[in-house]
Amino acid sequence: MGLLYKATKWLDHVTQYPMRRRITNNKDGTADIVRAEGDVIQQGTPRNAKNYNNMEEGILANQILALALQQEMLQLQRSAAENHGEFGVVTIKNTNKYPFSSASITVPIKEKRSNFDYVVQIEVSETDGNIETIEVFDKQLNGFKLAFKGSAKNVKLKYKVTGGRY
Repeated sequence: MGLLYKATKWLDHVTQYPMRRRITNNKDGTADIVRAEGDVIQQGTPRNAKNYNNMEEGILANQILALALQQEMLQLQRSAAENHGEFGVVTIKNTNKYPFSSASITVPIKEKRSNFDYVVQIEVSETDGNIETIEVFDKQLNGFKLAFKGSAKNVKLKYKVTGGRY
């Protein structure tokens, strides 16, 4: 199969008397029917294996190309979705008294992941006190936990989840 399809130019077979036939009766009671079409005005394209196989190879090549392009489009769509990631905003409330311990929440992921190799990026957008550390832990396919240590009573966090999907 070549790289580019070479189309066959199909021509009709045109004769002076297209439907005329000559019948010859045989001695054994059978008859032979032979074309008697007169002059050939235009020689038609042969209907043979070479021409039909050329057509079949072209159809197959186009199907393979269409499937390859479809697969590439799916990969690009998935890649774009991964690059954009999943965004959200959560607030962690700390009801603990001094000495301060950590406060945590569970964050659900809208689109379930295929594995735990996803990345969670965190940005503090608001706080009403001190924050010592922020931790992402206990990753699951459908969510993860966020915790902070510090004296703040409320911490508003923006998050972005990328990766973890095939």
